[in-house]
Amino acid sequence: MTHYRPFPGDRVKPVQLIGILHRLAGRTGHRFNQALGLEEEALRRGLAPLLLIHADAEPEVRAALPRARAVLHDPVFRPDRSFDERTAEFAAMLHAHLDASVRRGDRVLMTIATQCEARALAVWLRDLPARRKPWILVLFPSDRWNRGGAAERERQVAELEVLGAEVRALSAADRRRLLLASHTRGLAAELAGIVGAPFAVAPMLEDPRELAPAAGSPAHPPRIAVLGGARREKGSHRVRAIAAACRRRAAARFLVQIANETLTAGELAELEGIAGDSGVEVLRGPLGREEYSRALRESDLLLLPYDRLPYRQRPSGILSEAVLGGLPVVVPRGTWLAEQVETGTAAGVVYGDVAGEREGDGEIEATAEAVALALADLAALRARARSLAHGWRRAHSPGTFLDWLEGEIARREGTAPAWRERLGGLLVRP
Repeated sequence: MTHYRPFPGDRVKPVQLIGILHRLAGRTGHRFNQALGLEEEALRRGLAPLLLIHADAEPEVRAALPRARAVLHDPVFRPDRSFDERTAEFAAMLHAHLDASVRRGDRVLMTIATQCEARALAVWLRDLPARRKPWILVLFPSDRWNRGGAAERERQVAELEVLGAEVRALSAADRRRLLLASHTRGLAAELAGIVGAPFAVAPMLEDPRELAPAAGSPAHPPRIAVLGGARREKGSHRVRAIAAACRRRAAARFLVQIANETLTAGELAELEGIAGDSGVEVLRGPLGREEYSRALRESDLLLLPYDRLPYRQRPSGILSEAVLGGLPVVVPRGTWLAEQVETGTAAGVVYGDVAGEREGDGEIEATAEAVALALADLAALRARARSLAHGWRRAHSPGTFLDWLEGEIARREGTAPAWRERLGGLLVRP
């Protein structure tokens, strides 16, 4: 672990860890827990955390992150604005809220980025005076351009190419200070090819402290958890039908979180109907860190009935938390989630046919069959899941993430010790 000391010109000010969290407004999803973990890890290392969050952040978020500044908004997905206009608006926010405080040597993290935020950060870095240029990490967690058809892909790829031109136009010193990354090798390779710049493969940064593998035998009947924000791409509109199909095959209880993010009124009504079904417990709305961790600890199996295309190259924070908590999973074939099971990194059962990608009865029945298989072998799966938790904890956490970042910075500065030089193998070049 790296401990930080003030730079010569900043004798009374420690290095800042600045998080640009413009979508952090509520507790649903992983942004909230990641922010908590990063802030706590920064303080443990002697860094000064500065988190910029959404101006409309709910009171619970502000109370849990008292050092955060609720000053940002999100112009990224506004269809009425051009790419240039959205980029300029985001860069203006960075200038307005950071120019007076950022210093050379600070670390700026954008952990959920698209091409808009990445380009804005490149422009902002270019325009800063030398004494204020920080190290910047821009992390792309997903490939949105592959999900909306040919025209949408063409539009977003053109924007990524503009980002590439912006990065290449930076001075060599500025390019060295701008780190581009993703969590999966496939996505890093695709981005490197489109943008024309190297992309690193970063660890995930779920906070593991309250996620300890549960001891003892499965409950009778076992409890199956479906957690996280409700979105169509997560199969939330199919959960009630899947649960019914599962109960036709095996005795089981369900613990379902209902915290709508993007479901239509009809889809939400279908999901809400599960509250009246037998053997189902519902958790409504966003969950605090302790409540969420308790839900994982008190479950025996985690069901992730996600669509394949959005998660082909996209990691899942909930799966990461399940592995940290020693919980087996049921996941769709042809996804990053399935890769973790198939390579022995996570314990669980993979379902479905990649070529099918169907949302009808066939997909529901295939999911239920996989759940039944997992329940039939649940004791062995739980034992394997507990054995894998420590390895994932070592590989993915806020501490590991920041160690990885420091290794990348040291490598770019030419000061990396031998063990950090091995991180160079995680760099994907165009």
